[in-house]
Amino acid sequence: MIERRPVTPVLWLVGSALILVGERYAGPGFVGGVLNGVGMALAIAAVAYCLVEFLATSVGTAVRAAAKTALFFYGLAAVGLLLYPLTFNGVVDRLGLNEDGAEAWRAVWTVAWMLAWWVGTAAAVGGDWTRYRSGDLEPRRVRAATAAALSLALAVGWVFAVNYTVGERDRLWEWSAQSRARASDATLELVGSLRAPVEVVAFFPPANQVLRRIEPFLDEVAASGPVDVTVLDQALEPTRAAELGARENGVLFLVRGGDQRRIELDVDYGRAKRSLGSLDREFQEALLGIGRERRTLYVTAGHGERGEYANDAGEPGLGNAYGILRALNVSTRNLPVADLIQDLPPDAGVVAALGPARRFLPEEVDSLRRFWNRGGSVLLLLEPGVDVGLEPLLEEMAIRRLEGTVANDRYHLRRDGGASDRRLVLTNRFGSHATTSDLSRAANRIGLVLEGAAGLEGVAGGPARSTVLLRPMTGSWLELDGDFERDRKAEPDAIEALAMASTLPVENAGDGGESRAVVIGDVDALNDDYVYVTGPGAMSANAKLLLDAYVWLAREDEAAVASVPGEDDPVLQRTRGESIRWFLGTVFGVPALVLATGLGFVRRRRSGGWRRAVGEGS
Repeated sequence: MIERRPVTPVLWLVGSALILVGERYAGPGFVGGVLNGVGMALAIAAVAYCLVEFLATSVGTAVRAAAKTALFFYGLAAVGLLLYPLTFNGVVDRLGLNEDGAEAWRAVWTVAWMLAWWVGTAAAVGGDWTRYRSGDLEPRRVRAATAAALSLALAVGWVFAVNYTVGERDRLWEWSAQSRARASDATLELVGSLRAPVEVVAFFPPANQVLRRIEPFLDEVAASGPVDVTVLDQALEPTRAAELGARENGVLFLVRGGDQRRIELDVDYGRAKRSLGSLDREFQEALLGIGRERRTLYVTAGHGERGEYANDAGEPGLGNAYGILRALNVSTRNLPVADLIQDLPPDAGVVAALGPARRFLPEEVDSLRRFWNRGGSVLLLLEPGVDVGLEPLLEEMAIRRLEGTVANDRYHLRRDGGASDRRLVLTNRFGSHATTSDLSRAANRIGLVLEGAAGLEGVAGGPARSTVLLRPMTGSWLELDGDFERDRKAEPDAIEALAMASTLPVENAGDGGESRAVVIGDVDALNDDYVYVTGPGAMSANAKLLLDAYVWLAREDEAAVASVPGEDDPVLQRTRGESIRWFLGTVFGVPALVLATGLGFVRRRRSGGWRRAVGEGS
């Protein structure tokens, strides 16, 4: 029999409470000092009382074992109290840490002292209180109570640590197919290439859910180049809002000089989800257009050229190609026969002939030759077997079109399953040129498609210099009879190129002093089947060829984007109800499961012990 004396747990709990109240609520001063001093004295008295009891009992007794366990856990809790001052402002300030370092220091030691104090206190008080609850010391009951208290303390401590860490490291994860509300590599590359600063003004109310989802995007953009991000509340900044034309919150503005672009979002997350999915694409398009001189691409007309939309013959259009040009702030204007004969407009920088099917008049060809010779840029998309009368222009570009259609019986797409599929040739053999430098770096994982292409070759001897952009794959040949079966004797396989670039030195031409041309032996290389985007920051090789070819022809002074994002992907997110269930499951469900498992284990042990006792008694 031992005397009931729950002195140690009472002293410890009162002392700990006084210390926490004195530091947390009373603060520095006389009252706080008194509370801390009294609390520390009581805590020391509790540990000393437990230590005296341990030393005063005989070795091997149940009382000594229980006192030893209690002393260990009281000591752990005392270590926690001793670590607590490491989080005080006065201590942290003396370390000379920067703001981030001081914050990290406080976070580490806050978690350390609270876990040590809580786990030690719960286990020590739980076991110690049971030890003094009855007249007889029952070692098994004390051990079970200590173990149960320790399990509870660890479970609650785990929940505390998780919630504290989440609170301190607040991050937003967007569960989507293409990492929504984050800037793609293409956007960051474009931002990094900016030569003049851009201001991004976001109008949102404080603590808005949509704003939280776009903040990672804005932070990445601001860190990648000369972009200054400002978040304003439209109601609180009426002057700035009126200046930009913001009538309500939920909108982004990109401002450079006197030009600006607007991106509509919404303040309600339910309505803004689709806009968030296309934010990267819209931001990139706005950035491409802002402060940039709007250019015009003149497209020849009246010769059966391929248009933006599918024609009556069922041939696919070039709508996606036109879309990429619009993303570059390029407008297209038709150049009919009458206008081309009279000579090109003064503002013409790039002229394109997109798959003509009928001959150009000699006067038109002469106009194009004059334009080329005085430093203009020309984009020609030709078709095999179609006489369009442009040979004199090609000759001045040091390029010749070969007879026949390029075919390959190994590297081709499958469409009908017949021999005609061999005209759908693939290639990843890119030349060394500004228009294909990015494609060359990715050649091991991409392929470019041409559908019925003409072969090209360079012509030496003139002032112009031609360069290969695309080479056919090994085993390609020029199909002449239309059966797409290779005749090694009659059908040549010496094909130098599928696409070529040409330059011509021109005095007083401005913008580099040279004429430029890109010739592709297939208009379908730019049709909607092969020019497409696969998501933010990704596009087909055909689309990339068009993008970089135009940038080179137009002599763009800013770096072209690596790619242009495309159609929105469905955004996958948890509903509010699902978020609540995740929260409740994390905070209460997991600890409850741990406790239930522990209780089941204890009951099973007790039940087994009772059965054994009954069996032995019978």
